[in-house]
Amino acid sequence: GAVATYFMSVVPAHIMRSVGGGYDNESIAMTAMTMTFFFWNRSLRNDKSWWFGICAGLAYFYMVAAWGGYIFVLNMIGL
Repeated sequence: GAVATYFMSVVPAHIMRSVGGGYDNESIAMTAMTMTFFFWNRSLRNDKSWWFGICAGLAYFYMVAAWGGYIFVLNMIGL
């Protein structure tokens, strides 16, 4: 089972037709979105984490510059 899982995760024909291949053209946007959520969540821990908020803002700016669907992040943070 584990060997089959490994092979299915690296076979390009399977990746292109699965959920994992849905982000092949938007890898920059997915990376920036992940950075935005990580830094935003990390900035909420305590008062000394304010610089993570700055990093979240920079990651969000990078995502807006790279991806047209940036409004989804605003909707998720708003929820």
